[in-house]
Amino acid sequence: MAEFDPSLSRVAIIAGNGILPGEIYREMQKNKQNPLLIGISGEVSEDLRDIAAEVLSYGQLSKLFELLSKQDIKHAIFAGGITKRPDFTKLKLDLNTLKEVPTLVKIMMGGDNSILAKISDFFAKKGITIVGAHQVVPSLLAPHGIICGKPAKKVIMPVVEKAFKAAKAIGAIDVGQAAIAEDSRVIALEAAEGTDAMIHRVAQLRNSGRLSLTPKIGVLAKAMKPKQDMRADLPAIGPDTIDSVVGAGLSGIAIEAGRSLILDRVETIKRANAKKIFIIGVTLEDFPS
Repeated sequence: MAEFDPSLSRVAIIAGNGILPGEIYREMQKNKQNPLLIGISGEVSEDLRDIAAEVLSYGQLSKLFELLSKQDIKHAIFAGGITKRPDFTKLKLDLNTLKEVPTLVKIMMGGDNSILAKISDFFAKKGITIVGAHQVVPSLLAPHGIICGKPAKKVIMPVVEKAFKAAKAIGAIDVGQAAIAEDSRVIALEAAEGTDAMIHRVAQLRNSGRLSLTPKIGVLAKAMKPKQDMRADLPAIGPDTIDSVVGAGLSGIAIEAGRSLILDRVETIKRANAKKIFIIGVTLEDFPS
C-alpha cells in the first residue's frame, strides 16, 4: 500500500449512501484521476446512480470482479455507509457469490475493523487492493489548527480537550467516534445511534431543561478510533453537521487533524462562519497530560 499512487493507478469507488462517495468522485475527477464509480444497489444516492458505471447488488460479485478486470483496475475504495449489513443467506446470488457464501458470512461477523480486514483479504485474493480516502484524496483531510472562526483558544481548549478525549475513550472500546462536552463536563457520547442522533439528543435535553439554555462553550468532537483502520469510516463533518450543532446550542466542532474528513468544505466553512460556529483540527499531542 505504501507504493500506491492514485495518479498512476485507476481506482474504483464502491459507493454506499451519504455524500462521501460523490465528494471523493468529484475530487478525483478534478485531479484527473478517472475513477470508476460502482454503486451499491439500495444505498447509492440518486445523483450518483445516474452516472455510475454500474449499480450492483451484494449478490453480484461475479459482475463486480468481471468489471474490475475488464477495466484493468487493481485498487478500490469503499465510500459511504450501508443501511444494514447484507444477509447473504437470503439474497438472490450469482454463481460466484453463491460459492463464496461461507466466506462472506464469516466476513460479516465482527466489528467494523474486523470486517474491513476480512473484506480486504477477500478482495486481495481477487487481485484488488483496498485503499482509503486519505490515500486517494488527502485534500479532504482536516488540517491542524483553527479552520474557521476566531475562538479564544484559552477559553475553548479545556472544553475541546474534554470532548476529544471522551471521543477517543469510547473509540478505544469500539463504541463510537464522537462526544460532546459543555463547559466543565461531558454531556453526550456517541453509540449505535450515530453522531446526528447524539447531537439531536442534546438538543432534546436542552429543550426539556436538562441542560442549560445558555452554555458558555459547547463542543462536538469527532476522532478516529485508536485501533481503527484508516481505510474505513473516517470521522467526517459536512454542512448538515453545522446545522445540527447550531440546533443543539453548541459553539464549535473539534475534529481530529489528519485523520478526519471535511466534506463539501467550502459550504461547510461558509455555513459555520455564518452561524458563528468554530471548527478546529486537533490531535492527542495537543493535550499531553
